[in-house]
Amino acid sequence: MDAFGDVSALAAVVLASALRLSVPLIAACLAGLWSERSGIVDIGLEGKMLIAAFASAVAAYETHSAWIGLGGGILASVAFALLHGFASISQRGNQIVSGVAINLLAAGLTAVIGNAWYGQGGRTPPLEGTARFADLALPGAAAL
Repeated sequence: MDAFGDVSALAAVVLASALRLSVPLIAACLAGLWSERSGIVDIGLEGKMLIAAFASAVAAYETHSAWIGLGGGILASVAFALLHGFASISQRGNQIVSGVAINLLAAGLTAVIGNAWYGQGGRTPPLEGTARFADLALPGAAAL
């Protein structure tokens, strides 16, 4: 009975982790699908996610506000989307090349700026207190 309890607890932790970590990937997939339906091949989604995560962490760390961090991430992602749109649509550049350039630019910028500002090898400091969103308590979740 004890071994079954350990296995079921492990399965619950793995399932909860899979649900939590799959949400950003599913959102990016839906963004790519929406972009594809409009006629734009958006290879740069990964770079936009990376720059948004970095900008969110920096803004939340500096202001101690999770909401300002969220706004910073949205603004950074929109700025990179506008850059991709300008290169692909206005300048009639290759969408694949522009998307790969967005990915490389985001990977390089986050590592260099993170290392220059925080000296942690391209990472941001851990967020604590009001810089993080509070836990969400769903009704009836404790019963499950």
